[in-house]
Amino acid sequence: MAEATAKKEATESKKQDEKASGTAAEKPKLAAVSKEPNDAAVKPKRDFLNLSILVLSLVNVTVLAAMGWFVNKISIKVRDVQDKTTALIEASNSEEKMRSEAKAKKKQFEEKLIGKELVSAPQGTLYPLDSFLVNIGSDQGAKFLQTQLELELSDPSVEEEVTKKRAALRDTIIVLLSSKSYKELKEPNGIKTLRVEVQKAINSLLSTGSIKEVFFTQFHFN
Repeated sequence: MAEATAKKEATESKKQDEKASGTAAEKPKLAAVSKEPNDAAVKPKRDFLNLSILVLSLVNVTVLAAMGWFVNKISIKVRDVQDKTTALIEASNSEEKMRSEAKAKKKQFEEKLIGKELVSAPQGTLYPLDSFLVNIGSDQGAKFLQTQLELELSDPSVEEEVTKKRAALRDTIIVLLSSKSYKELKEPNGIKTLRVEVQKAINSLLSTGSIKEVFFTQFHFN
């Protein structure tokens, strides 16, 4: 009886050991089966993450490139504006310098001209003539011209000839004055023209010298 009981216990113990061995063998299989679905789920997540990182990197590179291009364009425009501004300033300074130089030259020329006028050539010998009273033509009725003049001689030796021909000179001047009209003499250049004509008329009578200038010391109408 005891032997049968021991045999029975040995058989049950063997069954329990086999059952335990079978359970242990099944566990890795279950673990392997349970692990495969986890790897399949993680892999798409990793791929999506890598793709997202790549896309973000490309976007960053594109944005940086666009910003660099934009900054370069702005820099070029700024330099262009600066160059134009500098050129305008230089042109304005150059023009102002030219104006200043022109003004300075003009001032020097005027000063020299004034100096020449102030330091004119010495006046020659003057020969006064008696006054003249002549009748001149006029649309306003009878008009008389009263004038007196002095002759500047080219040389003092001419005075002798002028004195000898005094009557002829006065006659020539009277004829010339009488040929003029009131309207002619009242024009802006009337007296200047008369002065030149008197000078030519007198010089045509002289042989030893000439008259350099004619000066009216009196000139008025009635």
